[in-house]
Amino acid sequence: MIIKRLAIKNFGKIHNKTLEFSQGINVLYGENESGKSTVHTFLKSMLYGIRRQRGKAAKNDTYTTYEPWENPASYGGTLWFENGGKNFRLTRNFHKTNQSSELLCEDDGELLDVEKGDLDVVLGGVSEAVFENTVSVAQLKSVTGQGLVRELQNYMASYQGTGDSSVDLGRTMQLLKMSRKGYQVQADRCKKDTEKEQEKLAVNIDYLRQEMDELWEKKSQISVHEEALQTVGEDNGEAVLDERIYKIQREKGLLSGAMAITAVLAVLAVVMLRRLVPGLWVLQLLAGIAGAALFAGEGISQKRLSEELSRRKRMKNRWLQKQEKLKWNRESLEESWKEKETALSNLQAEYREVEERAYLPLMEETEIEAINLAMKTIEKLSGNIHNQLGGRLRRRTSQILSEITGGKYREVLMDKDLHMTVNTEERTVPLESLSRGTLEQIYFALRMAAGELLCGEERFPVILDDVFGMYDEERLGAVLRWLHGENRQVIISTCHKREMEILEKEGIPYQKILL
Repeated sequence: MIIKRLAIKNFGKIHNKTLEFSQGINVLYGENESGKSTVHTFLKSMLYGIRRQRGKAAKNDTYTTYEPWENPASYGGTLWFENGGKNFRLTRNFHKTNQSSELLCEDDGELLDVEKGDLDVVLGGVSEAVFENTVSVAQLKSVTGQGLVRELQNYMASYQGTGDSSVDLGRTMQLLKMSRKGYQVQADRCKKDTEKEQEKLAVNIDYLRQEMDELWEKKSQISVHEEALQTVGEDNGEAVLDERIYKIQREKGLLSGAMAITAVLAVLAVVMLRRLVPGLWVLQLLAGIAGAALFAGEGISQKRLSEELSRRKRMKNRWLQKQEKLKWNRESLEESWKEKETALSNLQAEYREVEERAYLPLMEETEIEAINLAMKTIEKLSGNIHNQLGGRLRRRTSQILSEITGGKYREVLMDKDLHMTVNTEERTVPLESLSRGTLEQIYFALRMAAGELLCGEERFPVILDDVFGMYDEERLGAVLRWLHGENRQVIISTCHKREMEILEKEGIPYQKILL
């Protein structure tokens, strides 16, 4: 990628200014507060846009810092650049009420859509974080930050054996962890639901058993009453009552016959006395009275027998009603008991099914096991990839560091978090034991090596904004020689003339751009 021209229409303190850049080393020279950092920010904003913050953060964000006081509606400019052998023109307006962007391929006239990601494709997918942490070094930010560590780790996690990072293994790991968490929540919920279902079934089973025990007790009491009704006694027992009713009916029948005989005999006695002893009317009267008295006595006995018979029949009816009621109650209890027995059997079968299901692995648990296996595989693969790419990064960083230090420091050692130590011919030296100038060289070497790794085949320009403050002339000369030897576009912003003096001393061609 080569930056050809910037036309800054209205951005920060710069208005209607055009800057031309060459393919090699460009020195953007200006006094302090002349706008060098503004140019640096404008270039980054053209490539990646400006994200406005919200709330209190908006007071000091990039948008507010560089929003022009005059004519703010024309907040932006144009960038011409070459990438992938094609020439592009990118125009942006950053103003919040008039925001727009246009990307034109000048070679074939194709108008590309920035909002739909066409610019990201042209830039080869190099993110703003990669840009800021590798090839673009802002003022006072030459020391690498955690952003570079994250970008390298993400790249290594996404890298395939062929160097293809289209499959993001790091993102895949995140998605798998999220899926595993979701399945775990579902599994826990299923287990809790199963436990609640078991508890509910157990309570219902105990309740049914208690009800069945109570029904059985009531049925036993009814059986006792039924047995009591069948007990032979003075006033109990159907057979006894029937026998007494039969005796009374027989006695009543005999008494009725006796009354008839008595009446006949009394009449015959009176008639016989009248014929045999016509004049003894007293005897006739006495015979009639005796017959009447006997008949009356028999009638009284007949009435008593009738009353006793009625009483015995009422007793039998009451006994039969009690018997029928007890029988109905017993049958009703038996029916209820059988219904509850069926319900209990169904509940017990359902409880066994739930219990068996609780011992079986859930679908979610099976998915979790599969996810764990996939994550272990990815972790192993990522570890192998990290060793492979980490080795490449370490070797290239060591090579660059050796070149810019004249072979004084030949090897950099680093772990997965980019914690580094320098290996000399005699010993390993931790970074905190090195001078600030040497640290700047190490971080520069790391940035350049990471840029080669993360930016792909299309090499971005190296953009340095006043980053050589801690470099002595020897270190600065070594870095400038290395940059020239890389044969790539370099834009150096500085308020000092020594960069240009060293370039001239070294015979390195450059273009000077005044602000």
